[in-house]
Amino acid sequence: MSSDDWYRNNEWNDEIETLFYAKLKRARSQRDQYIVIQSSYLTDSFPLISLRLIKEYFETRTDKYEDVLAYSVQGEAFMTLSEVDNSMQAYRAVLKREDEFPNHQTTTYVDYPYIVATQAIEDEYQNVLVVLNKYQSRLMFSLDKFKWHASFALINNDSTQAKLALDVAKVKRSGFRFHQDVGLVGEEHVNVIKVLCEIGT
Repeated sequence: MSSDDWYRNNEWNDEIETLFYAKLKRARSQRDQYIVIQSSYLTDSFPLISLRLIKEYFETRTDKYEDVLAYSVQGEAFMTLSEVDNSMQAYRAVLKREDEFPNHQTTTYVDYPYIVATQAIEDEYQNVLVVLNKYQSRLMFSLDKFKWHASFALINNDSTQAKLALDVAKVKRSGFRFHQDVGLVGEEHVNVIKVLCEIGT
């Protein structure tokens, strides 16, 4: 086991939990971070455990530095459980926290609208359109641009935005000197791309 495997478990059982808390007890300055990182590895396979860890984080944290990631993890875990309202609330909390601490930013500004658009969560449409416009200046990677255009296209059935998203999806090099494959649109978006092709025609 490497030095950081103990807080990056993809599985969870009594033995893993006992080891985790034994190690956590010896951690001091980074305890908050370890809890949130571990919870992030469990959102898909053990969402209830993930949420329990996030609850523990909020109840015991020594500062608010990990709040952004904690709310993001919470949003993912709630979506896994199909608790849409709770998930949306968590993603909105991420953006609120980022506004308060602009040096600590994530891609939630496009991830949240993309989830809303691809899952057709109509009650959130108005809010995510505001979010997309508000944070447009933060767009950097092709994947972020794809999600931005795709969200608009799916929500508004906008052929122009669909074509822009499809153009970005074709990009095969990031443009960064040492990380040519960073932030590209992967195969996990193939079904959305098919829908965008229909909108764009």
